Formats: sequence, structure tokens, C-alpha cells
Amino acid sequence: MAVLALLAVAVGALENVPIPVLPLLQHELSLRSSQAALLTTTLVLSGSVTGPITAKLADLYGGRRMLLVMTWIIVAGAGISAYADSLAVMLVGQTLQGIGVGILPVAFALVREYVQERMALAVGLVTGPFIAGTGLGIVVSGPLADATSRRWVFLLPTLVVAVLAVVARFALPRRKSLIARREARDKLDWPGALLLAVALGALMFNLSRIPRTGWLSGESLTLFAVTLAGAACWVAVERRATAPLIDLRLLRRRGVWSSVVVAGVLGAASAVPAYLFPQLLAMPSEVAGFGFTATTSQVSLYLFPAYLCAMFVGPLSGQLVRWFGSRQVVASALVVTAAGLLFATVWHGAPWHVVVSLIVAVGLGVGAAGTALYAATIASVDPSDTGVASSVSMVARGIGAAFGVQISAAALSSSTNSVTKLPTEGSFQFGFLLAAILAVLPLAIVAFMPGRTPVQSRPASGRLPDPVPGA
Repeated sequence: MAVLALLAVAVGALENVPIPVLPLLQHELSLRSSQAALLTTTLVLSGSVTGPITAKLADLYGGRRMLLVMTWIIVAGAGISAYADSLAVMLVGQTLQGIGVGILPVAFALVREYVQERMALAVGLVTGPFIAGTGLGIVVSGPLADATSRRWVFLLPTLVVAVLAVVARFALPRRKSLIARREARDKLDWPGALLLAVALGALMFNLSRIPRTGWLSGESLTLFAVTLAGAACWVAVERRATAPLIDLRLLRRRGVWSSVVVAGVLGAASAVPAYLFPQLLAMPSEVAGFGFTATTSQVSLYLFPAYLCAMFVGPLSGQLVRWFGSRQVVASALVVTAAGLLFATVWHGAPWHVVVSLIVAVGLGVGAAGTALYAATIASVDPSDTGVASSVSMVARGIGAAFGVQISAAALSSSTNSVTKLPTEGSFQFGFLLAAILAVLPLAIVAFMPGRTPVQSRPASGRLPDPVPGA
């Protein structure tokens, strides 16, 4: 667990270092704004598309093997990104590096092979450090680029990942997988994987383009049509596949579909503060009449306490899940998230207001809810479906976050100053209020999540058992 926690920190940091240094990359590679935005889009697209596939491979062949393979792919991608001298090479590096987005479900599959009775706590020991790593990557990358070069922004966490990959090979013992063998184990559902990749890729790419193209543009409507067609074909293929990429029967289980829906809405609610707070902090106070005129490094410092808090909240949330069940923890976390956002709606005129709001909403609320949602999903499925089920929750949260960014952008554009052309203070308040409402919307669905009574595992025959009463 110590090795996995450290690896989660390093990979989380590596996945977020391109964001603060995007202007520097744009300058050094002579990129247009649209080309620079494509870099972060590529990383998210890669993670969303490959996440379910890598998770399925972890379920079939063991988490240890897949985790080691993924770490070296991430190292290769980050190394290419560090020395890329053109957009094409950088996109290759970001595509490979983006596979690291799906490392959490693979880690969960690995953990469940060794941990059974304390699975919720183990999930928190992985998710907490990963969240902290994302904050660390945002905070350190800017000053590191200023002190050295953009290459070391990629190389430093890459070296850490590489060292941990070597250590993991010896720290994680070779052990016969506890996952039941399947007759179709050696055959991955490639048609299903391809169709799911098309549907998810079209959707995520479309959501990244909508700020420039608009919701009703020809490009946007075409990509939405591709998404719907790909999803429909994927469902048809999965229903007939002997070894589907994602067993659709899993999605009918209360603990799975409820967790996936809540994860999607939570992703949207958490994306709003992640988008609005940096904008608020960077707002030139002498022009707009509010804001803090913060630099990129200062913005990162304001954000980091919340991510650091989430590192400790993750394991604590896992322990709370053991004591009270996922249902109670998620419901409480959603209320806390909404409270932090409502605080920002009313109080946002001083730096400590921003820090407190972020700690409450993101560090405590989102941090606890994320761990509890993964724990609920994992508790609702057989060990052989741990990775793929948690990857579905991860993808849902990513899609929700993409919609959350669009909600944030719409909130800021709802009211602008006619003279400065900058968003008004009321537009930020409107965005925070919308996010608070989003955070509490899933409370009705939380009732369908597992309580303290664990859901039974699927028997060896492959038939899904009936839900446990009260679960």
C-alpha cells in the first residue's frame, strides 16, 4: 500500500503538470491557442478512451501485471513530451501519458487481489494520494519551469514514477490472482472496445470544442450524432458478446448505477469550483473591482491546501465507509460540498474565504465522496469486475466534469461588464450557486447505494446474485 500510495502521488502530479506550463509550451513549440488547447484535450481523451480497456485487462490478467505495464507506458509518454520539438510529437507523448488517468481502477483491481475485509480503507489510501498528487503537480510545475526548463517539469515526476515502477516489481509479490478464471479470458472484446472508444472519444472531443464551436453548430451536432450511434452500436454488441468489455448486467445493479450517476453529477459540481476559483483569483481587482490579481504560482498556492486536505480525507473516508456504509458517507459529503460552495457564493472577498471554501467543498466534500463512490461500486460487484466497474464510475465523473466546465463558462458569460468586458461578480456567485444545487441533486439517488451490509459476490457460475435486502 505504501508503494501504491507513492505511485499515486507521482502519477497524479505527472498527469497535471502540462496545465500550468501550457503558455510556455505554446511559446516554445510556436502553437496557436487552439493547438495548445488540443494538448490537454488529448490527455483527457486518451484517459477516457483507454480507461475501461486497461481496467478490463487488469480484471482478466491481474492488477500487478497491468499496473507495471501502464507505469512504463506513462514513463515513455512523459519522456516523449519532455523532449518533443513539434506538436505531432507532443501529441504522441500526451496520448501515452494520458493512459495514466486510468491507473486508479487498475490499482483497485490489484488491491482487491490482496485486501478483502478492509477494501474501503485501501481505496482511500490510493485515491487520497492521487488527488494530492494532482494538486502537487499544479503547484510545483510553474516554479519548476521558471527555475529550470519545461523539460524538467515532465522529467522529474517521470523519474519518480520510473523508480517506483522498479520498486513495485519487487514490493508487490507475485501471487496467483484471486479472480476466478474464465473460459473467454484470453479474448478481449475488441469490437466492444472500439465502439466504446468511438462513442467516448466523440463525446469528450465535442465537449472540449463546444466553447469555440457552440452547442448547435454543424460540428457539434455531428459529433453528438456519432456519440449516440456509437453508444447504440456498443450496447447492441455488448448484449451479444460472450465476453463483453462491460457486462451490461452490472449496470443494472443498484450499487453500480446509483454510484455512476452520483459520480457524474459530482464531477460536474466539482468542475465548477475548479474552473471558477482560478478565474476569480486571477481577476484584476483594479479593473474589475473584485478579485485578487493573482499570478499563476499564487493561484496554485491557493488551491493546494484543498488537495492536501483530500489526501488525508481519502483514507478517513474509507474508514468511515467501513463504519457507516457508502450511502451515509456520500450523502454527508454532498452536503458538505454544497456548504462550501454556498460559502463561496456569499463570502469571496478575502483570500482566506477562497481557501476555506476550497478546503470544505473540494478537500472535505469531493475528497470524501470520491473515495466512498469507488468503494460503493467495488462493493457491488464480484472481484473479477473490480477494475472495469470502477472505470465506469471514473468515466462518468470525467464526462460530468466536462459538462461542469461548460456550465462554468455559461455562468461567467451570463453577465459581463459593458465597459471592461470582464465577468461580473454576480456571474461568479451564480456559478457557485449552480454548483451547490448540482451537489445536492443526487441525494435522492444515494438511497440506492450500499449501506453497511455488503453486497454478495457473484458465484462461480457467473450468474449475478439477487441484491441483499437493505443493501
